[in-house]
Amino acid sequence: MRKKRSPAFAIAVVTLFTALSWAVPLSMGGSELLQRWKLQTRDLFFKIRHMSVGAPETTSDLLVVSIDEESCQQLEARWPWSRRLIAQLIEELDRGGVKAIALNLSFTGLESGDPEANDALALAMQKHGNVIIGATFDRENNVVKPTPILAEAARRYGYLEKIIDEDLTIRRSYLVRPYSLKRRSSYSSQSAVLRSDTYIDRSFPAQAVAAEAGTGAEGEAQYNSDLRLVTLGVPNRGVYVEEDGSYTINYLVGAEDLAEVPAWKIVQGKIARAHLEGKIALVGLTSALFLDTHPTPLGNMPGVIIHANELIAIRDGRMLAMVPDVFTAGLSWAIGLCVIALFMMRRFWLGIVGFVVAFLGSFLGAEVAFFSDRVMEPLILLAGSLISLVVGILANLLRLLLENKGLETTVIHDKMTGLYKYEYLRECLDEEWRRCKRAMFPVSVVMTDLDRFKRINDTLGHEVGNQMIVRAGEVIRDSARRYDIVSRYGGDEFVILLWHASLEEAKAYRKRLRDMYHAMAAKLDDPMLKDSSISIGVATFDPKQDPNHPKDPQELVEIADKDLFEDKESRRKPGEPRR
Repeated sequence: MRKKRSPAFAIAVVTLFTALSWAVPLSMGGSELLQRWKLQTRDLFFKIRHMSVGAPETTSDLLVVSIDEESCQQLEARWPWSRRLIAQLIEELDRGGVKAIALNLSFTGLESGDPEANDALALAMQKHGNVIIGATFDRENNVVKPTPILAEAARRYGYLEKIIDEDLTIRRSYLVRPYSLKRRSSYSSQSAVLRSDTYIDRSFPAQAVAAEAGTGAEGEAQYNSDLRLVTLGVPNRGVYVEEDGSYTINYLVGAEDLAEVPAWKIVQGKIARAHLEGKIALVGLTSALFLDTHPTPLGNMPGVIIHANELIAIRDGRMLAMVPDVFTAGLSWAIGLCVIALFMMRRFWLGIVGFVVAFLGSFLGAEVAFFSDRVMEPLILLAGSLISLVVGILANLLRLLLENKGLETTVIHDKMTGLYKYEYLRECLDEEWRRCKRAMFPVSVVMTDLDRFKRINDTLGHEVGNQMIVRAGEVIRDSARRYDIVSRYGGDEFVILLWHASLEEAKAYRKRLRDMYHAMAAKLDDPMLKDSSISIGVATFDPKQDPNHPKDPQELVEIADKDLFEDKESRRKPGEPRR
């Protein structure tokens, strides 16, 4: 029959698991290491989703016009290109019937050496009528607007800057410019706080979405601070953002997923109109040599492709919905608690199987949610099953240790008195015997037996006799030194191993034990118990006196037993029968 267990151990395990599982989300904001792990785990989910489902079908109306090394060679132009050359590019795209042209480029100041180049570029922009150009931030975090003539000619402009995390990866961006933003890299999204309700400065992708929708350039982005909702002046284009106005970019495509045409082919008219008509042309640098390639969750990516991801996500209503961490942590805790329950059922391998199922289920569940653009932070969701595995294993090891300790106590301790069993004393005596022979120290054995114990059993009953054995054991244990071994030999007999005790010390111990026993008996109520006494025999092995006598531990015990008999005979009352 299995012994009923106290719930205290299970409660302690569940409490430990709960504390650890909630510590992960609570400490994530203050721990750069946990924050890095969280983001990198999310990056993995981006990669898995991209490999599993590929690019959205709506990317077919996007065309990336790449300014690369080949284009520079074919057009015999060094970067930065002349604005006349960019004007030619816009003119050819206009002839091809592109719907909107998004130049992932910034234009500040006038082009030296060719004052009329700005006029040519401005004229090309005005002729097309739906061109977006880029802007940048200065060191004081002010938007550096394009040259006025170009700013007026373009349909709209938007800033190009992104948020760069500590590992130099771009995972977040701003739809509107937060005026209190401080220029710094951080894993934390709390680098600024939006305070105003209206923003004129908008990001390049937000302007590209507005350009595609055909809204007027005068439409302003609105920010509702209560809902933390940014509306872009485009019907049904509202985006929920973090407290600082940032949002997590939903990376849906890589460069290989988008139709790409080298800029030189456009300039030289080598692309048929059918490949351009109705498209949104995203023009940008695609070569790493131009220093506009950045790490992203899907790998290194040119800035223009990052903007393409933002445009697709905003336009298609596929912004990431961030599930609150507290909900994810609660679900993670519940999953892990089920695994802990399996471990606590004394089924270790069942707990391991439960962990595997819980971990894989959490992983797949988070990935399925990711397919639907809902982010349950993978690290937080997986933490519950991982922590339950660690706590479950530790709990099983601790329980096994405690059970082994209890089993050890059962094996070497007498159940009635709590003293050691004689077998354990013999093992200690054998070991001490060898040690004493080497170090020339004495060792003594004491044997005891309760006098007239059979009469107590026969007259007062076995229960009273057992109580007397327990009392005798307590007296013997109290009489011995802390490091001596006290054991029950059987019945009412006890054996004591006195470490490093000479024969004189053993005899002194016999007198002390007898006095303590008689003092205990004198306090008992029954006259028969008051008259109880104890016989004690002692024997000593002293290698300094005689290293060959006794010859072994067994003979030492036999000598003590013989001395016990002699002690009992010497104190037997006249006419009293021998035991």
